[in-house]
Amino acid sequence: MIKAMAKRKRYRPDVDNDPELDISSLVDVAFLLLIYFLVTSTLRPDETDLSIVLPSQVPNENPLDIDPIAIVIGPDGSVTYNEEPIPLSGGSGADRLPDLRQRLKAYKELADGTNQQAMVTVKADDAGKTQRFIDVVNALASVKIKNVTMTGFRDEEK
Repeated sequence: MIKAMAKRKRYRPDVDNDPELDISSLVDVAFLLLIYFLVTSTLRPDETDLSIVLPSQVPNENPLDIDPIAIVIGPDGSVTYNEEPIPLSGGSGADRLPDLRQRLKAYKELADGTNQQAMVTVKADDAGKTQRFIDVVNALASVKIKNVTMTGFRDEEK
């Protein structure tokens, strides 16, 4: 009976020396990322796909140089446009200076027509009325002149 026991083998589980890794979920994620980037990306058109019309050659002309405008606000509230007095009206906002607004509009159209920037220098006296300064700035804003230089303040004179 001892011999019978010795012949019995113990159960040993099969040991795999090569462990396997299930990568099917990783492949799914990779395909999802690929699809996501394909859907969200934008395609840039080639230069040949764009319809571009090149301008014809224009003879060289001397462009008209426009001078910057000087607007001065005096201590009494008077407004001058390139040393010409501007009459005041009883309106409100940009309507208080309709003549200034018309001149600025004509200047802006001239600057736009010659592909130049409309440049305005506003010199305001510190003793002048603040409302008149605001009226001038409103007139500039109504004609969309953005290149404005402001001078004449006390701190600049020191």
